[in-house]
Amino acid sequence: MPNASRLIGAATLAWTVGVLSCKGDALDPDGGAVASVVVVPSRVSVGVGASTPLTVELRDAAGELVTGRKVAWATKDATVATVSSAGVVTGVKAGPVQVAATAEGKSAVVDVTVNPKAVVSVRITPAGDVGLLVGGTRQMTAQPLDADGGALTERAVTWASSATAVATVSAAGLITAVAPGGAVVSATSEGKSAVVAVTVSSVPVASVSVTPPNDEVVVTQTLQLTAVAKDAQGGSLSGRPVSWSTSDAAKATVSSTGLVTGIAPGSVTITASIEGTTGTSAITVKPKPVGAVILSPAEVSVEVGASRQLTAQVTDDQGAVLTGRPITYSSDKPAVATVSAAGLVTAVALGTAKITATSEGKSGTADVTVVAVPVSAVEVTPAESNLTIGQQAALVATPRDARGAVLTGRPVAWTSGAPSVATVSSAGTVTAVGAGTAVIFATIEGRTGSANVTVRQIPVTSVTVAPSFSSIAVGASVQLAATVRSGTTVLTDRVVGWTSSNETIAVVSSTGRVTALKAGGVTITATSEGVSGTASVAAGITSVAVSPNPTSVAVGQTRQLTAVARDGSNTTIPGVTFQWSSGATQTATVSSSGLVTGVATGTATVTASVASASGGTASGASSVTVTPAPVATVTVTPNPATVARTRTVQLTATLRDAANNILTGRTVTWSSNPTSIAIVNNNGVVSGIAVGTATITATSEGKSGTATVTVTNQ
Repeated sequence: MPNASRLIGAATLAWTVGVLSCKGDALDPDGGAVASVVVVPSRVSVGVGASTPLTVELRDAAGELVTGRKVAWATKDATVATVSSAGVVTGVKAGPVQVAATAEGKSAVVDVTVNPKAVVSVRITPAGDVGLLVGGTRQMTAQPLDADGGALTERAVTWASSATAVATVSAAGLITAVAPGGAVVSATSEGKSAVVAVTVSSVPVASVSVTPPNDEVVVTQTLQLTAVAKDAQGGSLSGRPVSWSTSDAAKATVSSTGLVTGIAPGSVTITASIEGTTGTSAITVKPKPVGAVILSPAEVSVEVGASRQLTAQVTDDQGAVLTGRPITYSSDKPAVATVSAAGLVTAVALGTAKITATSEGKSGTADVTVVAVPVSAVEVTPAESNLTIGQQAALVATPRDARGAVLTGRPVAWTSGAPSVATVSSAGTVTAVGAGTAVIFATIEGRTGSANVTVRQIPVTSVTVAPSFSSIAVGASVQLAATVRSGTTVLTDRVVGWTSSNETIAVVSSTGRVTALKAGGVTITATSEGVSGTASVAAGITSVAVSPNPTSVAVGQTRQLTAVARDGSNTTIPGVTFQWSSGATQTATVSSSGLVTGVATGTATVTASVASASGGTASGASSVTVTPAPVATVTVTPNPATVARTRTVQLTATLRDAANNILTGRTVTWSSNPTSIAIVNNNGVVSGIAVGTATITATSEGKSGTATVTVTNQ
């Protein structure tokens, strides 16, 4: 008996036993007692709101079917399922429950499963097709329905998209647009489905952002630009095709991927177009940077004073030559070699220097060695020297280059061709040793120059010509004599040469005889071994005029007189030496050049004389008046001075000339300022008038001196 154990379990049937104690309820009192209760079926399923009947069998102890007995039905949870008195089970809500049948104290339990209502259809809201932009979302709701159209709750719903590359749907029904296209989204519950059509469109491009918005690119180099499409809210839009263009392909080009290539220096605008919307980037194309500076020649030798042009070549990092780049030049040793802004190197002094050419931070160098200009010839001066034994002469050796330019700083080696006649020091100083002729050699860097030195016994130290002045008639002659001396010793074996300063007036023979050719004055010079003496010769003098005449001079001062000699036609004869004399030397004196000096006041006759053409004397004179010396300064003493009011003080005026000599007998005038303080009389006596300070002035011959006088009460 399959239900026997179910009838026995006291714990399981506690709820029925407590409710259904119907042991005495028998419909057939004559039948046997109920020994067991069997409910068929023992397990049953019923839907919510549906009913199903149960059948009960009662048997006695012998197993015989007992009928006519009263059966009581009970449910363990009436909220899940109810059972009628006839054993009909009705589902209330989904879930398991037990139903018991009891007769005469015997019971049987049936397991009842209440199933939910079946899903007949699914409803998706909101209804209708869904249109979305890429990236947009739409929340959908799925409602399972029963056969009556009633909403079923707590039913599982599964969402799916027919094209997840176009649109996805979450487990909660959230549709997300992925890419342009169409998709079908379905909601399924218990085998029943509903669908909605989803159309995904691209988000319209509102703006295009190009990065970087501005930048630089070097010629031949590249710069990657990026264009990003953005929607109206500024969100980035991906997957949009970009069209690139340049405003000036001669300056920069741009590829279909936004790669900009610099072509030539300048400014260019790169434009990115996406679905009719554009963005730009301002690009500056810069020249290729300097990669290196090559200075040539890299090593050069330049003579001092000479110049050499260096050439700088600017290249990029691939070695291509760049033009138009500024280059600056510098020398690390300008004292050795300088360099111009154009790269012209000028050698200054012996040594080495490094020349640097710089362009845009890159440099190249050249090594310059400054060498001496080679000596082409050596000139020794003086070329001829006449010395006496014991005398010295300094020779100078001048090296010259091939162009004849003087070279300096070159060492000289001196040698004498006849050391017994003349020796020479390392400095070129020649010393006369013995009579004769010697050749002195100067050698500089393999080149030699020479000078001749003649050594005599006694040197000529002076030559005098007599007479020192002669006045002769035109056509006449005068014999001059030259005396040659060495110290006080007269030398008679020396050759004397004669010259006239103006051979149109007078000529001189080799023996010193002067012949006048026309009226005038000349200087006759006698020269022996470089030493000369002179004499003056005047021809045809008939008169002498002295000027100024008359004239005046102050005592102690001077006045220059001038004498002029003239011939018979009143023509001035230059170069005449006059004899000057004063007729009153106690009043005025005169020098040999006609300078008159005032000695004392008075008058003197000053005369200039010269031998005349007739053999007599021609003279001229000036009347000189010597006047007193003028006042140069006036000194008032005492200074300062003090005097009491109503009292007097004596002031003295001292007058001096320009030589600071005191002058007497001169008129002095006195004055006071202000006279309200002090007054002064003609003798310099000052009287105090009122307390204060006054300036007292003494004036003589336009010169003034002052003293300060303070007037006191006592």
